[in-house]
Amino acid sequence: MMAVLGRALLVAAGLLAAAGAWADASKPVVVELFTSQGCSSCPPADRILGHLADRDDVIALGFHVNYWDRLGWPDPFATKAGTDRQYAYSPVLGRRNVYTPQMVIDGRYDVVGFHAERIKVAIAQAEAMSESRLEVRLEWRGPGRLGYALPAGDGAARVHLVRFARKLDQDIERGENAGRHLSYSNVVREIVQVAEWHGAAMESEIEVDTEQDTAGGVALLVQDSRTMRMLGAAKLAF
Repeated sequence: MMAVLGRALLVAAGLLAAAGAWADASKPVVVELFTSQGCSSCPPADRILGHLADRDDVIALGFHVNYWDRLGWPDPFATKAGTDRQYAYSPVLGRRNVYTPQMVIDGRYDVVGFHAERIKVAIAQAEAMSESRLEVRLEWRGPGRLGYALPAGDGAARVHLVRFARKLDQDIERGENAGRHLSYSNVVREIVQVAEWHGAAMESEIEVDTEQDTAGGVALLVQDSRTMRMLGAAKLAF
């Protein structure tokens, strides 16, 4: 997997035209789907995530896990980082085991990924807490250069950069979904910690590798160091 913190690469002309302009600050809810192409229950959840990916008030991210690869179909979008992240959520969410499809909303709630109504309720609950959420700002500052800014506030957090592909398709040849052609939205390619935040206003810049996916995006997640709850987030396309 290509490192996010690498040399700057040329990006689309539209990105360059937008360089130097902060994206409008907002307080989106982060929805993370832990899914696998080897899981027959996952396609309905993948479709729900696709609908959520179209919403401006939600950052929808698809983390493909690798522990179902043993069923006969190695998911080409699966990452160890995605699997590790799901396992890290288990104790803070009160879960003894991991499962797919699992949706984690704002690091606060988890819902079976194909239960649309329960997901809707969980997102509404997270949105009700928006007053306490940080307004995170992002901007492209040139080829592969992403600037970000966090306001002052309370708490301590880890700042993660997520790089994702907005649309990917796959023909499944083996396993529980054999013979199906499936589409995926906001497939996470990489997640790395880029900073720590301790309550003071901060502004910085990082280099992002945009070569792997021509239609991709980035999200910045500010996540409580202890509880893993989201304190703020923002996204930009490239």
